[in-house]
Amino acid sequence: MSMMLDRLRRLRPVGTPGGAGPVGVPEDSRAGVPAELVAVFAALDATIAECEEVRTRSGQQAADLIAAARTEAAGLVSDARTRATGERAEIAAALQARGDAEVERTRAGARADASDVRQAGLQRLDILVAAVLDRLRADIQRTGT
Repeated sequence: MSMMLDRLRRLRPVGTPGGAGPVGVPEDSRAGVPAELVAVFAALDATIAECEEVRTRSGQQAADLIAAARTEAAGLVSDARTRATGERAEIAAALQARGDAEVERTRAGARADASDVRQAGLQRLDILVAAVLDRLRADIQRTGT
């Protein structure tokens, strides 16, 4: 309250309007302005104290809420990390199984292709051997050996 009175005192009372005088606020000749305002500011003291109490309580509630939120967030992060580890393992196992199945399909396809090539080679082998023998016979007859 004294701060408000100090502010009021800075506004020097001056005389009634008229000739040039010092700068200030005109003086209220009816009653002392500070005397009137003392009661008003005294009535505000309880409200100011209540506001401070509300502000303090609100600050504590905010701090409690922030602490609770941080604790909850830390728990959520921990749970997420735990779940992520398990899910990574599951995904890795699924990908490994898929890769193994693909490898086995590729091997089976390669075996089938190799068998087809082998069969084709065996079928052509008789023809090629006959062609080589015919050529050798022809060369032998030409050379007379």
